[in-house]
Amino acid sequence: MLLSITIFAFIIRFHIGKKAKNILHMKIDKNLNLVQELFNFISYSEYFEDLILFCIFYDVINGFYIDIGANDPNEGSVTKAFYLRGWYGINIEPLSNKYKALEENRKRDINLQIGIGKIEGNESFYERGAVSTFHKQYLKGKMANITKIKVTTMLNLCKKYIPKNEVIQFCKIDVEGGEENVLLGNDFEKYRPKVFCIESTFPCTFIPSHDLWEYILLKNDYSFAYQYKVNRFYIDNRINGLRERFILAEKAVKIFEKKKK
Repeated sequence: MLLSITIFAFIIRFHIGKKAKNILHMKIDKNLNLVQELFNFISYSEYFEDLILFCIFYDVINGFYIDIGANDPNEGSVTKAFYLRGWYGINIEPLSNKYKALEENRKRDINLQIGIGKIEGNESFYERGAVSTFHKQYLKGKMANITKIKVTTMLNLCKKYIPKNEVIQFCKIDVEGGEENVLLGNDFEKYRPKVFCIESTFPCTFIPSHDLWEYILLKNDYSFAYQYKVNRFYIDNRINGLRERFILAEKAVKIFEKKKK
């Protein structure tokens, strides 16, 4: 009960900060529904990525996502909470065992055992559990199983698989050093996720890596909105109202941190 009251309090503070005309048109039942959703929310992701994104897209019904580096469909998944709410999307996962798990658990999704890069081709993929990568230098000499994996671009992926008129609500990128290549392979005038959630540290470290790829988003009219742990969130500047919702996300994370303890 105390948690529910606390969540309700910060939601009210969040909305009061908006212009009076927005408050006058706001339905109290919608606020109460959001309180209940947050109170019952189950986070499956490692660093509350799903909770943060839910605070941004809580009013989107049956949305669409792209998860590049999806890994497991359940444990640590950024998209499971959305899938359970009726969303669907594209999961990219080169690891065979994780791809098979996605195929078994995500029947509504498009699951692809490929990589996403700057150009089309076939590339060596170094399999070593959670640090599997297309970039050998990040293994630091450690042994890995090497396989050849088909690689396509984000542009071609979207052209082929996204239904006509579908809106990409968010794109999560976790590719162990391949972020720049993923972003360089897109045409942002044709395919613009509203929000990017990108792992922004070098593999297996907390050393920031966003300086290597952030410039691509900035020059394509995105801006940095929020950071939590290893992830940075970027928003499309052409869409109004996204930044304000990260105020809600930040407050929700603090409450869930206490709840987790």
